Amino acid sequence: MADRSFGGHAKRVIKRALKHLLRDGSNAVGAGDEDALHALRIDVKRLRYTIEFAAPLLAERGREPLALLALAQERLGALADADMFARTFGAMQAALPAEDDRAPGLRLLCDDAQRRREAALEGVRALWHGYPDKLAGSISATLGSLSKDDGS
Repeated sequence: MADRSFGGHAKRVIKRALKHLLRDGSNAVGAGDEDALHALRIDVKRLRYTIEFAAPLLAERGREPLALLALAQERLGALADADMFARTFGAMQAALPAEDDRAPGLRLLCDDAQRRREAALEGVRALWHGYPDKLAGSISATLGSLSKDDGS
C-alpha cells in the first residue's frame, strides 16, 4: 500500500523535483544559455521551497540541502542580474544613433555587464562541479527522515 502520509507525499514531490533539477541542470550550466539557466533557477527555487514546506518533519536534517539550494539560488540570481543588465544596456545602446554622446558610455556599460555575466557563469559552473552529487546525497539522507516509521 502506498504511503499516504504527509511525509510520504513530501518525499515523492521532493524526489520528483530533484530528478527534474538534476536532469536539466547539467545541460543548462554547460551550455550557459540564458533561458535554460533561468529555468534551472526556478527549479532550484521550487525544490528549496518544497523542502522548506516539509521542514517541520525534517528538523535539523533539512539544513544542509537548504543551504546548498540557497547557494545555488544566490549564484544563479547573480547570473540573472547580469543577464538583465546586459539586455537592458544593449537595448538602450541599440536605440541610440551611433553619434549620440551617450553611446560610448553605454558601450562601456554593455562590456561591463558582459564581463559580470561571464564571471557569474563561471561562479555557477564552479559551484556545479560536484554539486549534483552532493545535493542528491544530502537530500537522500534528509528524505530518510520522512520514512513511514517516523509516524509522519
